[in-house]
Amino acid sequence: MNNKLLLTRPNHDQTVRYISTWAERVKNFAEERDFNVLDLKNGRAKRKYLESMLKKQDPSLVFLNGHGDNSVITGQDNEILAAVGDNEKIFDSRVIYSLSCCSGKELGPALVKNGAKAFIGYKEKFIFVYDEKCRTRPEQDAVVDNFLDPSNQVMISLIKGHTPKDSCLNAKKSFFRNIQKMLSSQSSSLENSAVRYLIWDMQNLVCLE
Repeated sequence: MNNKLLLTRPNHDQTVRYISTWAERVKNFAEERDFNVLDLKNGRAKRKYLESMLKKQDPSLVFLNGHGDNSVITGQDNEILAAVGDNEKIFDSRVIYSLSCCSGKELGPALVKNGAKAFIGYKEKFIFVYDEKCRTRPEQDAVVDNFLDPSNQVMISLIKGHTPKDSCLNAKKSFFRNIQKMLSSQSSSLENSAVRYLIWDMQNLVCLE
């Protein structure tokens, strides 16, 4: 595995602004570990830039943030970045983590079938709860941290050199710790309402090889 990470960080709506802001933690961690980070941020989270970087820079790790469904992952302005029956082969020999709804259902298996080393993602919708008071300051949102910090553990573990299966397991453990913390402490009503979704995300995170 080379020390190259490609990540997409669109910003066209509230949901992707949240996950893209929190993905910056992964970017900073990778740079501290001397990774060459190819950051496709905002308007660069487009298919032409993604495919160009994959071909020219050949990163081993790919972190896709965006909307999606069973068969696609999207970037800026919901432009399709990867789709079943389309461009699966450009992910050959790479480890992909997709923070995108339902992409572990059909797209993940298709990428692995076409040569991806591994795919980690969610087989159902990825759901998170956030604090309305922090809508314009997602990096300061302690409620959403309970979701996005565990989800980041997938890529952080991969950067540390863990296997895809172990990286997925580490993220599940992080989700579980947050669930336990909320259930055993004086959590706010907003945090209490988040527990069922933390359980949901933990259960639907899958690793395909």
